[in-house]
Order: sequence, then C-alpha cells, then structure tokens
Amino acid sequence: MNDRKEHSDRCTQYLDSLNASELISLFRLLPDVYFVVKDAEGRVMAANEVAVRLCGFESESDMRGKTDYDIFPEDRADSYVDDDRRVFETGEPIRDRVELAPDPNHSINWFVTTKVPLYGNRGEVVGLACIARNMTAMHETLRPYVEMNEVLEYIRTNYAQQIRIEELARLVHLSAGQFERNFKKVFGISPKQHILNVRLRAASHLLKSTHNTIASISQETGFYDHSHFCRSFKKEVGISPSQYRKNN
Repeated sequence: MNDRKEHSDRCTQYLDSLNASELISLFRLLPDVYFVVKDAEGRVMAANEVAVRLCGFESESDMRGKTDYDIFPEDRADSYVDDDRRVFETGEPIRDRVELAPDPNHSINWFVTTKVPLYGNRGEVVGLACIARNMTAMHETLRPYVEMNEVLEYIRTNYAQQIRIEELARLVHLSAGQFERNFKKVFGISPKQHILNVRLRAASHLLKSTHNTIASISQETGFYDHSHFCRSFKKEVGISPSQYRKNN
C-alpha cells in the first residue's frame, strides 16, 4: 500500500514538473484517442481511459509504473521502446507513424501514432507523450460523411440552378426516399434545408461584398424570385436582406 502511494506521489510530482496536468486532463476527455505519458525510464506516468482499456487494465492506477514489456508481447514492445529511445536521444518527435495497435480482444486495429518529447524545468528531455488515433474507428465514423461528398460538392457548385432530389439521389445510387433519410440521419437536416442554407450563405456574402440589387442576388443564388428570396432570408436569418446589408 505504501509503495503504491509513493509511486502515486512520484507521478504527481513528475507531471507537475512538466506543467502537464491541464494537457492530460484534456486528453482524458477525448474519445478514440490513445494518450500516454512516460518518464525517461519508459514507465507509464499517466494514461487516458482509451489507453487503459486498450491495454487491458481496469484503471489508470493499475497501468501506472508499467513499461511496454509489462503490457505488450516482446516483439511489439521492442518496436515501441526503439521509437521511445529515438525520441529521448534526439529530442525529435515521431509523427503520424502507422502501426498495429494494442487490443484486448486481439482484433486488428491500426493507429496513427505521434510521440513527442516532454521537457523538464531545466530544458532536458525527461519523458514523452504518445498520442494515437484509431484509423479503423475514424474510418467508420467518417464513412457516412465521405459517402455524401459528391452530393455536397454538387450542391456547392450548382446551388444557383434548380436542384432536384432525384438528381442527388442518383449520385449515391439511392432512391429519393432512401437518400433523404440517409442525408438527414448523417447531417441532422433535410437535403432541401441544406440547399437553402448554401444559397443563403452565398446570398449573405453577395449582400456584404457587392452592390448588386437584391433582385439580381436572388437570381444568382437560385431562388425562384425576389419575394421568395426575401421571405426565406427573413425566416432563417431573422431580418430582411436589405436590413442585413445595412447592418453589414
């Protein structure tokens, strides 16, 4: 019990010497980001919940004081320790290295890893921080958005023209109904609302940056006519186009 308290006190003193407490608190809140701080002997001084879970521990306190050889198979630990040694000896960070990640379920996960040196009060390298992002999880998170890229680009370049939902649905090989449901699930708004938002942003820019008449701006940004533009603008922005121009 005394040994654990002594080690905990030493960890606290170590982190205080790095002025790292606020940084570590931030990384503890980030999902899908593996974060570990090690001292110059390669011992874990701090870890966020993601790192603790992926390394098979119940809590951060269980992981503290462990080295890579206590946590990983020897061949993988050798690779991690070699990288750590390079950071300690050169003071140069290792950025965006793709490597196999630890996983308590023994599934294949690839992380993009960055290791940066940490400096003590006298400017010497006294530890390092390892930050890794789960590529597999990132891909799954981003996939629905990536699948809509062509739709978003089409709207961005064609907002001044009439845009039919059926046209957008064909871009992603869905029926109109499926497309509308998927779009709203991903972005939280309907395709029609997104088109309106793009047109209003374009109109706002023209109102601020040109002397074009409001009627011509309504045509340039894809609205049916001047009155439709004014109604839509006031409903979404809260003031009329002319008042918006005056205010800006």
